Amino acid sequence: MTLVQDIMTKDCYCMRAEQPLTEAILQMDQRSISGGPVIDPSGLVVGHLSRTGISRHLARMTKTAGELLVADVMENFAFQVYPDDSVKSLLETMLASRIHRMIVTDEEGRPIGIVTSMDLMTHLYDLLRAQD
Repeated sequence: MTLVQDIMTKDCYCMRAEQPLTEAILQMDQRSISGGPVIDPSGLVVGHLSRTGISRHLARMTKTAGELLVADVMENFAFQVYPDDSVKSLLETMLASRIHRMIVTDEEGRPIGIVTSMDLMTHLYDLLRAQD
């Protein structure tokens, strides 16, 4: 059985709620990512930020982009999974919820990795290539 820890990206970029949104967007651009976990000062996951969420917020914006913090735009929840969960259960959640990323946390809720749709496609490709 394949576990989440077998396919997750270990070094995921975490944003801080009090971080300027423009800084988070620049970091996401530099890393070529579309979102990630938002953590509090103690390192616990308090939400997630995605390009989709940013776009939705900007469409109904009352502040200028330079005034926004990550906390103004982030979703106040994040789909989380543990490293020893099965990839099958991860997929069931992602498909049922129509989401593209799950944050991998330790038992205390601190992020230790992330699994994205791209990670899953890479895993599938590796499985198919092994059959050739």
